[in-house]
Amino acid sequence: MKKRRARRKYVNWEVEIAKGNTDAFYNSTDWEILREKVLERDKGKCQFFLGKWNDGKHFSKTIKIVNADTVHHIIPIKERPDLALDINNCISLSFEAHEIIEERHRWSWRKKKKPITEERW
Repeated sequence: MKKRRARRKYVNWEVEIAKGNTDAFYNSTDWEILREKVLERDKGKCQFFLGKWNDGKHFSKTIKIVNADTVHHIIPIKERPDLALDINNCISLSFEAHEIIEERHRWSWRKKKKPITEERW
């Protein structure tokens, strides 16, 4: 188990996230504890590539065993701040699966076009 910093004080994360302070939440000890519990519950395996979970829009093309390193909120915390620390609202995903779900994968593998002619000064 990871050695974590001491708990400082009680924070009402629902109010803080509603204010837009999500970075503080993701750097908190409360999030670290929840993240460890979710990874332990899912045995450290990506649930997307195992075929056990999808978001309704994205589906895994192949079933494979991939280690999970990311914990994803099923219902985003900006929509429902009250579910930020709910273990049933979190799922273990690999980095690649998380990029697919968040629809950021399109931009990461995009090839840059080379200019027709190089500028020379």
